[in-house]
Amino acid sequence: MLALVPARGQDATPALPNDEPPLVLEARPAGERELAERTVLVEPARRSDYRIGRQDLLEIEVFDVDELTQTVRVTDDGSITMPLLGRLAVAGLTKTELEQLIARLLAAGYVHDPQVTVFVKEFESKKIAVSGAVKRPGTYEMLGQKTLLEMISVAGGLDTDLGKEIVIFRPSESGVTRRIAVDLQRLVYEADPALNLVVDPGDIIYVPAVEKVRIFVGGAVKNPDVYEVPRDEPVTVLKAVTLAGGTTDRAAERKIQVIRTDETGQRVTLLVDLRKVKHGKAEDPILRRDDIVLVPEAFF
Repeated sequence: MLALVPARGQDATPALPNDEPPLVLEARPAGERELAERTVLVEPARRSDYRIGRQDLLEIEVFDVDELTQTVRVTDDGSITMPLLGRLAVAGLTKTELEQLIARLLAAGYVHDPQVTVFVKEFESKKIAVSGAVKRPGTYEMLGQKTLLEMISVAGGLDTDLGKEIVIFRPSESGVTRRIAVDLQRLVYEADPALNLVVDPGDIIYVPAVEKVRIFVGGAVKNPDVYEVPRDEPVTVLKAVTLAGGTTDRAAERKIQVIRTDETGQRVTLLVDLRKVKHGKAEDPILRRDDIVLVPEAFF
């Protein structure tokens, strides 16, 4: 085992400006007591302290010992490797606990009264992805306990054209990803606190945007245009004409045409008697994506 101790018998080595001898690496055997001290107890952490996780990037500094100062990323098994000390299990420790651990191990035979500082530079293990219909989709650090609404707020809040639910994808250690669906109406508009779930590191929050289909309405209607409607809300001929402001006085309501492209790519035309539909005497056909509703004019 290597130990970091003051050099001896180095008379030919020039003294440092502060007249202290330089530090060099010198090999010497480790005693059983020193090996036993690798299993150390540290002071309990405050609940508010951040606990180090996998893939976090740590900056470790040992004051006045440059050889031990380094930036290291926690591996997937929750460990880091340090000169002299080898592999250390650090996942789950707080910054303070890790400082105490490193200082205790170094003091066991390497450095006199080591002053250790640990800084978490990147909180990779505490990130949550927020995607979909939010204003700033992205991956965000989660410091402390956060709820679903808090993370959506961090992502800028909800966007427009929302679906009916928010989905949380939660990975597990077994490799199975759990899908948790949250009713958007109850969560946001009814403010149901039971649905404002506490999120976990590694969660993916997905806010689906409502899928829309286009309906073309033209001819003798007041506002001919292309209308986008939610896919899960069926639109009939009567509803499409209503969206377009209704028919004009010159509309031939008995001869409305629905022009559709079928599964084979052929264009077909359906005739609809809107007057019978209004009186409940005929079926009101449900429109499909990219249907064209044409209301012809009557000639008197």
